[in-house]
Amino acid sequence: MDNREKTKLTDTEWKIMMLLWEKNPLTCRQMEDDLKEETGWSRHTIISFLKRMQKKNYIRMEEANPARLYYPLLNKDETVLQETRSFVEKIFDGKMGLLVSSLVDSEDITKDEINSMLQSLKKALIEKEDQNE
Repeated sequence: MDNREKTKLTDTEWKIMMLLWEKNPLTCRQMEDDLKEETGWSRHTIISFLKRMQKKNYIRMEEANPARLYYPLLNKDETVLQETRSFVEKIFDGKMGLLVSSLVDSEDITKDEINSMLQSLKKALIEKEDQNE
């Protein structure tokens, strides 16, 4: 089932998905160990989240010995892009330039982050120019 158009991860789901995108498959115990310090979630809490995420087709579970294994079903890049577009639409009226301006105006932005944004913008400009030829 393709849920890309409907995917709207909660903060809790993001934590679990980021973990599964980083390394998978994982058992519930491994997730608990990785998330315990940051979240304080118990094993039962994580199991509850995992069941909900399975119903939404965000993850899949495979029976294994000695423990069940969990895998992501959502593509990280597509999910991040969708969430970014949704954020820009909601906060910046869909105007990507306003997002970039807001980030540039931030005192927290580093020189490396500015250089990374410049490289991405230059690449996008070249691709757009190539499309118009």
